Order: sequence, then C-alpha cells, then structure tokens
Amino acid sequence: MANSNIERGSCRFKAMQGADGKSVIRMEMFHQTVPSLADMTLDFELLAGTTPDQARKLAESVNDRVIGILITKP
Repeated sequence: MANSNIERGSCRFKAMQGADGKSVIRMEMFHQTVPSLADMTLDFELLAGTTPDQARKLAESVNDRVIGILITKP
C-alpha cells in the first residue's frame, strides 16, 4: 500500500561554489514533482578545505548511487 504522505522525485547532484566561496553539493530536481521543494535550493555544505575537484568527484559518486529523494510529511 502506497503512503500518500510521501513525495518522491528524481534528482541529481552538482558541485558548485557556494555564496561564501566554499565548495557545496547542490541537489537539483529533474522535474517539479515535489511541491515542498518547488521554491527551494538545497545545498550540502562541505568541510573547509574541500577542493572543487574533490567536490566534483563526490557529486559524481552520489549521482552514481542516488536515484531520487523522498519527502515524508507527518
């Protein structure tokens, strides 16, 4: 039985430079199938000293293994 409180969508991850100049991993949705995230940007802050190349490799690794996001509402 499907849980109607779960929103599901496909996504990818991209290494970027954050507003403060540090490397971040940004989650980007392929389609606007998760209304809760429609007007949001989700960045994962990386440890200080993470190089852009390390961030890129991390994003590639996550993309190889993560196929989507699940948001569960109470």
